[in-house]
Amino acid sequence: MPAHVQASVLQRLILMLVMLSIATAVPAVRPVPFSNAITDTINQPRSNDGKTAHHTPRYEFAYGVKDPITGDHKDRWEKRDGDRVQGVYMLEEADGTQRIVEYEADDVQGFRAIVTNVKLPKGTGQQQDPIAHSYSMLQATA
Repeated sequence: MPAHVQASVLQRLILMLVMLSIATAVPAVRPVPFSNAITDTINQPRSNDGKTAHHTPRYEFAYGVKDPITGDHKDRWEKRDGDRVQGVYMLEEADGTQRIVEYEADDVQGFRAIVTNVKLPKGTGQQQDPIAHSYSMLQATA
């Protein structure tokens, strides 16, 4: 791989790792109780003029899975603020590479993604621990 391509991949990877570290410092959003479209419409807060109040959707989540038996290793982070969604996910491929997908979507430019495949060093995917793990990359709120 040419040096300028490696530098570009490393810059994106560093940016993604910075975003993930920021995501771990941000409190997770509390889960919302079950609801459905009919009760949501009926129970929406109303302004004084009787129109439905506007709510901006916001959420953030992150998780990972590492299973040495199946070789499944993946991480994902996503954040939404209004009409803008951004995120990243990584997974280890069977050929020894890691696919990194950084994406953004909004109501102006639509969905955009940058896909990078990085060759992992030999032995990276091998684990001695025979127990599968799943984990959250965000800290829970009290």
